[in-house]
Amino acid sequence: MKDFCHQTPYFRIFLALVAGIILFEFFKQEYTYIFFITLSSACFLFYFLVEKKNNATQHFKLRWLFGCGVFLFFMGVGFFISQNYESKSRFVDAGKKGVFEAEVTAVPVEKEKSMLITVSALRFADDSVHFRSSSGNAVLYLAKTEKARNLRVGDKILVASTFNTPKPNTNPEGFDYGVYLYRKGLRATAYADSLHWQKTYTNTGFSILQLASDFRAKLLSIYKKQGIEGDEFAVLGALTLGYTDEISSELYVSYSNSGALHILSVSGMHVGIVYVIFAFLLSFLDKSAKTRLLKSLIIIALLWSYAMLTGLSSSVMRAALMFSIVAFGEIFSYKSKIYNSIFFSAFLLLLINPNYIFDVSFQLSYMAVLGIVFFQPKIKQLAFFKNKIAVWSWDLFCVSIAAQIVTFPLGLFYFHKFSNHFLLTNFIAIPISTAIIYLSVLLFIVSPFDMVANWVGFVLKWLLKAQNASIVFVDHLPYSVFHTWISGLDVLMLFVMIVCFTIFISKKKHSALLIAFGCLLCISSVNLVRHITSKQRTEFIVYQDNKSTTIDFISPNKHKFFTTDSARGKMLGETFWLKEDYPMPEFLNKSTDYFCFEGKRFCIITDNSFRYKKSNNRLSIDYLIIGGKSKVSPTDIENLFETQNIIIDGTISPYYADKISLFCQEKKIFCHSINTKGAFLTRFSN
Repeated sequence: MKDFCHQTPYFRIFLALVAGIILFEFFKQEYTYIFFITLSSACFLFYFLVEKKNNATQHFKLRWLFGCGVFLFFMGVGFFISQNYESKSRFVDAGKKGVFEAEVTAVPVEKEKSMLITVSALRFADDSVHFRSSSGNAVLYLAKTEKARNLRVGDKILVASTFNTPKPNTNPEGFDYGVYLYRKGLRATAYADSLHWQKTYTNTGFSILQLASDFRAKLLSIYKKQGIEGDEFAVLGALTLGYTDEISSELYVSYSNSGALHILSVSGMHVGIVYVIFAFLLSFLDKSAKTRLLKSLIIIALLWSYAMLTGLSSSVMRAALMFSIVAFGEIFSYKSKIYNSIFFSAFLLLLINPNYIFDVSFQLSYMAVLGIVFFQPKIKQLAFFKNKIAVWSWDLFCVSIAAQIVTFPLGLFYFHKFSNHFLLTNFIAIPISTAIIYLSVLLFIVSPFDMVANWVGFVLKWLLKAQNASIVFVDHLPYSVFHTWISGLDVLMLFVMIVCFTIFISKKKHSALLIAFGCLLCISSVNLVRHITSKQRTEFIVYQDNKSTTIDFISPNKHKFFTTDSARGKMLGETFWLKEDYPMPEFLNKSTDYFCFEGKRFCIITDNSFRYKKSNNRLSIDYLIIGGKSKVSPTDIENLFETQNIIIDGTISPYYADKISLFCQEKKIFCHSINTKGAFLTRFSN
């Protein structure tokens, strides 16, 4: 490890930068920390330089001072760039109703019911109708019209709306969309129909992003011209150009379950194939030093053009950066140390956007590359083959296993599942997807020649059909997916186990084996306690959601689940069920409105059948849940029910929610509005 750190300086610098970024996450407003880090760094470096000048013999012994000073310096850099990124992306006028002037900063994305526009606020006017400067990045949803589709990067619009900071997701183990946007530097969201916005300026200047988007649209039209459509078009667009807008949820799930999801996101494999294609096509320039220089510069330019074409996602950027370093090294006939190249590219990307460190694809990609570089040669040495097909198969097996060794803890942590047939998937999908990428490049080249293009398009279409059918087949095999839940501490211990087992196998250190088994015992003990504890709980949960009414009833003996949308309801609850090791629930009928559970009486209103009704004998219940966009009034509640607990779910309009909340306040009834207070969770004593 000591030799590795000395030979890989960018590893140490990368760690320092990451430490500063993470420090900012915990102490965002504590500016004294950045001052202390900077001062400490300056003191270390100053003392080292003074000692080096006064006593040359002590210079080598005190080199650790220089290392500490540099580490603290880049730690301060990480803190500073995170702070700067935070201030630049903050939406100043969040929560204020008025008219915003904003600039379109990304190519519009067509969603199922709206157009998603990323904008940057420029000016804001409230009731005074006087514009003043504003700032901040946000997501704007516009009604799906031709006017919205025609927006371009750099256009300016006026929007009469309220940009609100996304509410935190309070569902247990729920996906937090607000945090997701925050990591992308987007701090607010708004919606406007066609009557509440207008374009005020059309950008006629040069825009790289818009140019890339227009060019990508032309390439996609080449696919459609060859009759490639449906799932085949969706996969081909994602595989080659990073266009993921038309992938169906069913196909996405099949690719995810089979372990082939990485194929649908343009990443290192795709950029590597493009690099090989360009290197082969330009191989005639290898004749002299000057032509090799020209070749490398052309390849670098083409790689970044391809990255721009696919939307400059973080995965493509890091892959393009790494292969650019390789190409740049060839200019000087110098092969850089692979670990230095990896950490140098990561270092540069974090300087551009410190939030990349929290990006799931960023973490998985770099761990996969490190795993392949470290483990693949060691696994490959275990067997030797002479047959070319056997050699190719063994190489693919080694790469797949090496990548999986270091990425499976993160996969379990973020996606809560492991693809049991990932090896089979890779043996099928990687050769086919590689052929698809090569053929798509060939299709672009021969597209002016209809006869040749038709043959290439025909083969391409059937390869896509074969790949999709293979993925679906693997997904439907028995025991295709292993579902589980692990904590951040479990991830850390799994990585410690991987390192310790590696040390034991390579250096036969038994202490490492003891540490690995200690971590395994700790993981097992913690999860056993969690399992036992969950089996003793009786819980009642109303989930936070504005599209469905979703309720969990959990006890040691039963697990019942009510939802007005089974697919959405399952998505809201299944991660929590995995964490607590609850069995799959019994789904209650949507028409269920009254039932008892563990001695408590519940009534669920999800329609207007209770409106304008009256009863001489009011129904006595413990909990009344109002949802399903029902418009039941306080008078209806008072005429029909006798209760001390009312929960208003997120589907109820603010108008009716406020009326019911005010009624509860007057009658001294406990009221919980999901829209304002988040998910409702209570535990009953057994």
